[in-house]
Amino acid sequence: MGNFYFNVRSGETLTRDPKAYPFFTVQAARDSAIQVVRELLREGVVDESLDAKRIEIADETGHPIAFVDAYDVLPVREPPRRRELASTW
Repeated sequence: MGNFYFNVRSGETLTRDPKAYPFFTVQAARDSAIQVVRELLREGVVDESLDAKRIEIADETGHPIAFVDAYDVLPVREPPRRRELASTW
């Protein structure tokens, strides 16, 4: 089991997480970070451009080993069907 930090990057600004979180794998840490971003989006905490927002998952030495961009967790919207398009004209 390793300790991971969820540092928050907004453009050029990096806010380091002072608390380490234990996870068995990097993927488990990434899955948890995805849930954190979803909660922030749901609560409206992320109110600026999402282009430059991400969680950088760092290992115990502080080196980033995985990333979760805000856009990566947004639900994918399917394009409307032709019939739906025609009814909106």
